[in-house]
Amino acid sequence: MIKLIHPIAGMVAILTIATFWLSTIISEVSGSNASIVAVKSAIPWGFLLLVPALAAVGGSGFVWSRGQQKGLVGAKLRRMPIIAANGILVLIPSALFLSSKAQAGEFDAAFYGVQALELVSGAINLTLLGLSMRDGLRLSQWRRKSFLKPSTTFASTLAAREAAAKGTSMFYIRKPAGFQFKAGQAIYLTLPSSIGADHQGRMRTFSLSSTPHDADLTITTRLGNSAFKKALEMLPLGTEVEIDGPYGDMTLDEDTARPAVFIAGGVGVTPFRSMIHDALDTGLPQKLVLFYSMRSIEEAAFLNELAALADRHTQFKLVTTVTGSGQASGSVERGHITADMVTRHTADLVAPVYYVAGPPGMVESMQTMLTKAGISDADIRTEAFSGY
Repeated sequence: MIKLIHPIAGMVAILTIATFWLSTIISEVSGSNASIVAVKSAIPWGFLLLVPALAAVGGSGFVWSRGQQKGLVGAKLRRMPIIAANGILVLIPSALFLSSKAQAGEFDAAFYGVQALELVSGAINLTLLGLSMRDGLRLSQWRRKSFLKPSTTFASTLAAREAAAKGTSMFYIRKPAGFQFKAGQAIYLTLPSSIGADHQGRMRTFSLSSTPHDADLTITTRLGNSAFKKALEMLPLGTEVEIDGPYGDMTLDEDTARPAVFIAGGVGVTPFRSMIHDALDTGLPQKLVLFYSMRSIEEAAFLNELAALADRHTQFKLVTTVTGSGQASGSVERGHITADMVTRHTADLVAPVYYVAGPPGMVESMQTMLTKAGISDADIRTEAFSGY
């Protein structure tokens, strides 16, 4: 129910504030004092709709976040107190003041000064609510053809774990009955309530490294010192966990005539392993190129597996680049991925759809590089791995 309340309340809040804002502009442009009085007198009554909507947005968002403080969820949470403070401290007092002044026919400097403040504050809240709705759509992957069809929560168990590379582990999670996803998508994983949570809570987002046809779901992640990572690494096999999803649009473009170029930094290769396997297993015709940047061979998850796929399938090309010491498999490069490197290994720089995943700094750098090279934003899909 929360997943339904949150976007609906957010939309109601946006439409209500937008109505206040536009009606104020229109009444002023009309030059009719009667129109201004009518609008200013009506706005306070609109708070009977706006205040509950904002409360529902904030409350449902806090519950839905489950304590997560990073990424898009964290950004949404940080906006909430700003929106609330702006509404309580500026918009409501301004609306009441302006209503009183308008009904008294006092259209003086104080009236227009407060109205200017009200318009600016309204624009700020509209912007913040719009950004939060954008981030919510990215997180929830609301279907374009079914706007109110959210993801689902499933109970599952940890089935197995194994080393994927130095400092990286792969975890096998039983695939719940009815769970379906597209290669490249992600899940929220929530550990049991018995696990001590850190300030970010017991839930994290993970891209799936398994394909839709695999028996189990797998997530692959770098080990770390966070309470969550330590708990996940020590979690007994058979422990119940909760998964929520699928999420994300890091999926292959429907136009199979367009090549796919994957740019991975470290464990950012995770969704690409799923996408490449799925494309080759299902016989999709599009050309696939993976640029895989790593600090060392020992830290590169799935490298031998991907190199073997490239040897067997002419439509798939693997370009490994090592930023530290060691040797690589496939087409060997050295240093960080550059536009020149991408150009040398792709027949046409503009033709492909680009997929970028890795640490936030690397993802931002690659997106900037591709944009400067003339690639449209619509042809660049990104996913940042925060680490946690």
